[in-house]
Amino acid sequence: MYVSVSRLRVAPELVDDLVHAFRHRLGQVDGFTGFEGLEVWRSDREPGEVLMVSRWQDRGCFSQYMRSAAHRASHARIPSELQEAIRLERLDHMHTYDIVAT
Repeated sequence: MYVSVSRLRVAPELVDDLVHAFRHRLGQVDGFTGFEGLEVWRSDREPGEVLMVSRWQDRGCFSQYMRSAAHRASHARIPSELQEAIRLERLDHMHTYDIVAT
């Protein structure tokens, strides 16, 4: 399994707009090879912080999606004012772990 965690930062008053954009996403990633799930996390301790956590079969599937027309289309739908306000604070990739218990 490969997990990508994007730590996004926006002005606190824009968090609802960002969450809305995720809730109404195109969904093209859902059928993409190797995609296993997406969650968006919001912090009540860090106003303006949103984590996007996506799970993939492996890094190759993630990389392929990131270079795809589907990825470009998903970002093209985000209003430009919101897109300009989003700052990628950190990007973490976890790819050396296997799930051994749930």
